[in-house]
Amino acid sequence: MLWLLQIADIGDTFSAILQINVLYLLAAASLFVVSSTLVGLALYVPLKQSDPVVPAGKVVLASFGGQLLSDVTPARSGYFLTPILVNRLANVPIEKGMTGVLATGAINALVKAAVCLIGLAYFISFLPLPASVTNSLIVGVAILLVAGVFLLLLMWEKRMTKAVAKMEGLPLIGKKLHKITEMFTDIQRQSGKVKRSFGVVTLLILASLIVNAAALYCVFIGLWHVPALSLLDFFLLASFASALTYVPITIAGLGVQETGYVLLLQLLLGLSLTAIDPRLLAFAFITRILFTGTDIIGLGSLVKVGFRLEMKASQK
Repeated sequence: MLWLLQIADIGDTFSAILQINVLYLLAAASLFVVSSTLVGLALYVPLKQSDPVVPAGKVVLASFGGQLLSDVTPARSGYFLTPILVNRLANVPIEKGMTGVLATGAINALVKAAVCLIGLAYFISFLPLPASVTNSLIVGVAILLVAGVFLLLLMWEKRMTKAVAKMEGLPLIGKKLHKITEMFTDIQRQSGKVKRSFGVVTLLILASLIVNAAALYCVFIGLWHVPALSLLDFFLLASFASALTYVPITIAGLGVQETGYVLLLQLLLGLSLTAIDPRLLAFAFITRILFTGTDIIGLGSLVKVGFRLEMKASQK
């Protein structure tokens, strides 16, 4: 990211930001909200399998809160606090909430890894991708694949729970490990019900990715004013962006994702990498702002849950 800032003209970049077509900007913001809502619905579907009366609206709001936390944490790990939000907002037991998050997270990771691998093979066939971009994408895809398989194993592989149970005799951490073992035993009991929802969850995750791509397309057209690239290009870019947000040493891929956007778009547009088009850097900045800014919808959920926890603490 620092390299981009060094070779790009910051003044021209901010001028490009100010010249964006407002209608396309609003359309992109709306599409990002729709994309996040689809992720929330993907969480709701498995939860409904184990709790038919769970309120969809509250689950979606809890998901927005989890997505906001994931936007500001390394490798988007904050989303695993979503079961607490679902518990406080929708009265869903933590174990059931965690089952839904694991199922959704596993499918999300595996779907995006698959699309990203297809996109990487496609772009490598005709683009001279820089090694830095390729390596970052490979790291992101590897993390997605490992995470997806690991989450599925947590749901179904009893040997993982037994391995943790063997460490319950350790001093200091034994009691805490016992609670974790109990929770994952409950999760594995629920996993059979959740399995039936995998097809719908997969479709919702794919739909979210398509809508996300449409949002990126709107930002690009708002800055570029002509459809120089196809929606398919942005669909593959959206999967790349998702993979880059899981690079562990970054806060949701901050800097790495933006660099990937700019370099890939430069190459797709047939531009030299020696001079960065300020509109592309503007694209990266605007996308990051919208990506995180639209998840502010979840701030109310976080505040509400925090207030409830504070009230309970004061009552004690």
